[in-house]
Amino acid sequence: MRLPDLSAIYLPREPARLLRRSLRHIVGTLAGLVLGPLLVLTSLLMLVRWRGPFARVRGWELRRLQQAYRLQLEDGTGQFLGGRRALLHGVLMAVLGYLMMDLLLLVFAIVLGSFTQSFYGSPVTLEFDLWVISRPAPAVLIIFGTSSLLAAALYAEFAVWVQARLLRRWTGIVRTDALESRISRLLITRRGVVVAIDDERRRIERDLHDGVQQNVVSLSVTLARARRAADPERAAALLDQAHSQSQELIEEVRQVAWRIYPTALDEHGLASALDGVAATSPMPVQVDVRLEGEVPPAVESAAYFVAREAVTNVVKHARADHVRITVVTVTEPDRRVLRLNVVDDGIGGADPEGGGLQGLARRVAALDGSVSVDSPAGGPTTISAEVPCD
Repeated sequence: MRLPDLSAIYLPREPARLLRRSLRHIVGTLAGLVLGPLLVLTSLLMLVRWRGPFARVRGWELRRLQQAYRLQLEDGTGQFLGGRRALLHGVLMAVLGYLMMDLLLLVFAIVLGSFTQSFYGSPVTLEFDLWVISRPAPAVLIIFGTSSLLAAALYAEFAVWVQARLLRRWTGIVRTDALESRISRLLITRRGVVVAIDDERRRIERDLHDGVQQNVVSLSVTLARARRAADPERAAALLDQAHSQSQELIEEVRQVAWRIYPTALDEHGLASALDGVAATSPMPVQVDVRLEGEVPPAVESAAYFVAREAVTNVVKHARADHVRITVVTVTEPDRRVLRLNVVDDGIGGADPEGGGLQGLARRVAALDGSVSVDSPAGGPTTISAEVPCD
């Protein structure tokens, strides 16, 4: 019989880290008992085009895989987890979680029974087909309780291996310690940054071709007509028209440059740049920026572009009446992060796999940050970004 290859599973040598790892895996496997049926149910709701609950549960499952099992997926959006795959994965999660619950209930029964039996002072007799074991209750607690806990820890490792084996068939996956996880994530985000840069170049080319170039051609035609005009009044009118077109061209170039990178961000900071987004938006935008301490320019830039793209999507698709942008810095025990929330009161149903949001997610991921979208049908839609400031 071929044994499973567990060489990819990193086993920390320090007992404390090993204990934390086992507890994390046990809790993660138990969480599958709840998330598994939810994933199956919401994937069935997709048949009637109710996508909001499934996207939310899928996000919970991705966080479970990342936080409990430390599984770093190449497809961080979870797009691979849909249809029959979601059903299979959900059923597997539920079965593994149910067996884990049975093991823990066995441990609880042994502990409770041993403590209860200790009050009576009589030994505990366990009868098997070929032998009989008679031991004091504390001995049963130590021997069988410890063995059951060890079995639960080993079973949790098996559950991680089974789910990782299945996920490897659907997407790239790396299970590592903290250092290797960071290396693998950097390799993934590096590819994403290249894609984001190419997307940005194509957008700039479209802006220049569809906007600036057309206005330059129109201005050139107007000036040529003015030069050929025999009537002085006609020539003067064409020159006035050319002057108006040149002003529009200047404004168009300014807008293209502003979309590439706003000078206000460097000169006056993130709050001023977001005020500019609010001023140019056709709908009311409330901006609340509370930054404590120095924020790196790259972090401010990422937050600005996420907010601007989010507002643009609201204007185009959400049919909202109001948008609120909130930016704060939060100091956690081991790091300081910038958190951005863009909330609108529109119709909801935003697609987190949209091209614009995916490009921003890749930009933020390059800074070890993350972007999430919560947009149930009927709204409200919340786009959140979290970027480390260290």
